[in-house]
Amino acid sequence: AAFGGRLDVLVCSAGGSSSLEDPKAMAEFGGVSKEAFMNMYALNCVSKVVAVAAAEAALLAAGGAVVHVSSVSSVIPNDTWMGYSSAMAALDHVVKSQAIGYAGRGVRVNSVNPAVIVTPLAETMVKGLGTSVAGAFALVHPVKRVGTVEETAEAIAFLADNSKSASITGTCLMVDGGCAVSTWWTADKMK
Repeated sequence: AAFGGRLDVLVCSAGGSSSLEDPKAMAEFGGVSKEAFMNMYALNCVSKVVAVAAAEAALLAAGGAVVHVSSVSSVIPNDTWMGYSSAMAALDHVVKSQAIGYAGRGVRVNSVNPAVIVTPLAETMVKGLGTSVAGAFALVHPVKRVGTVEETAEAIAFLADNSKSASITGTCLMVDGGCAVSTWWTADKMK
């Protein structure tokens, strides 16, 4: 295999938002450049499609599993993160399409879709607010706390394990503290 051996699991976790996505410009939509919008898709969706294509032969040989890291934003429209949210929605569709395409060939494809989790990047995003990620976002999670990297990793490990999740494919597993089922997730709640 091109990866130097057997490939049982491919976790596609590259992604995020960037300074190219200006919330004010996104809210007005007319102010966002085509380049900034397309960069969000390249980072959060296209890169993962390319990774799976590059690993296809090795995954097929091993009967491997693919786990994409998406976001709860894929199911929650947001006018200030439109590029990110819509790119993640596209990724969720890719997950389902890849699952259909690979299911009969022994490869499972799923995603985990976390909400806000405590990471160095997230802490940088709230630095100017004078609070932590947990302090800034706990109230917009129905469980009243943000997720952890460990919780997301456990969900990835479960979906990657052919002995525990052999019949699961095409699933976008929300690891989101209830955000996806909440009707009160709005920008107003984050102020």
